[in-house]
Amino acid sequence: MKILPLRVKLLSPMFNYCRVTTGGAITSDFIGDIALTYAVNRVRKDRNFYEEFRRKPYYKELRDLDYYFSVGKPVRYEMTGIYTRNTLFNTDGFPDLDAIMSSGKNLFKNYFKVQGIQPEGEFSTCLICKDSFTLDLPFTIRLGTGRECMAIIYRDDTFDGNLWLNAFTLKTVFGNLQTTIQSLKSYYFEYKLENYILMKNISTEQVSVIFGGIF
Repeated sequence: MKILPLRVKLLSPMFNYCRVTTGGAITSDFIGDIALTYAVNRVRKDRNFYEEFRRKPYYKELRDLDYYFSVGKPVRYEMTGIYTRNTLFNTDGFPDLDAIMSSGKNLFKNYFKVQGIQPEGEFSTCLICKDSFTLDLPFTIRLGTGRECMAIIYRDDTFDGNLWLNAFTLKTVFGNLQTTIQSLKSYYFEYKLENYILMKNISTEQVSVIFGGIF
């Protein structure tokens, strides 16, 4: 097994609507491990997870990959302004002329406010993988709702040795959450979403123990 420190840099604004507030749908201040792993696989096509229609995600399939990305923790970023997004006139991302022409007759307008992260935002992550796995760097992926954000992954030469894991992934994908907790002398949980329960301040030495029997 090997652990490779990486940076993720946003090349365009990222929106994922992690928190819904009175001020709008707010993008998270981290990049999920599940999102990063799926994003890389979508480009590399190591496994085909996309042909079968599903009503809900099946995250256990990530176990079939030879790699996993830790949660992208923020290094530096700034939020965008708050925008009003209108989905009434769009179908698959393109203007729907019929909808625009008939919009004056619609009683309800589908507007909602959104706030994302500006381009140039940087996040720290680690690639945890088998010794035989290689990832050509720099590597470009798409992130966010609708995969609208383009981001680039490159080697991190200033990694501080500290990373974040996701308790949900450890339980659901790898089935080792209990043994992970028992192996840690101290840990800190932060609940973000149902599928993102962050475990912070994890060292690379601890990661080697947690994933040693997996990769």
